[in-house]
Formats: sequence, structure tokens, C-alpha cells
Amino acid sequence: MLFLVLFLIGLLIPFLLIKVNPSWIVWVPSFVLFIAAIVIYGKAVFFPGEGMADLAERLYFIIFGLTAIGSIVGGLIVHFLRNK
Repeated sequence: MLFLVLFLIGLLIPFLLIKVNPSWIVWVPSFVLFIAAIVIYGKAVFFPGEGMADLAERLYFIIFGLTAIGSIVGGLIVHFLRNK
């Protein structure tokens, strides 16, 4: 349930920016969340935590990754709505 909510939050973010004039601004949240997921994953792989901290870092990666995927899907929807 939590992951569905995170996906929907990521899906909602581009719709908040639909009225902004430059069309590339819709992709900024997905890019930022994607970079955050890569950074968190890199930290988890190269500097692993002890015990439960390692699990928490992997959960942060899943959270940022899922929100980034939702934001990319939302960006695609906004892109097609604008070009329609």
C-alpha cells in the first residue's frame, strides 16, 4: 500500500507543474528523484551500513526509485496531454 501511495505521489508531481510555461520543467522532478535513487543505491553498495541500516538504505532506494518511476509516467502523460 505504501509503495502504491509513493507511485501516486510521483505521478501527481508533474501534474502540479502542468501550467508552467517551459515544457521541460515537467521532467525536472523525475530527473531529481532518479539521481537521488542512484546516489542512495551507490551509497548502499559502496558504503554498506550495519544490519538494519543496510535494509533502511535499500528501502530508501526503493522509495526514491518508485517515486521517480511515477514521476516519469506522469511526465509522459502530461507531455501527451499538452501535445494533443
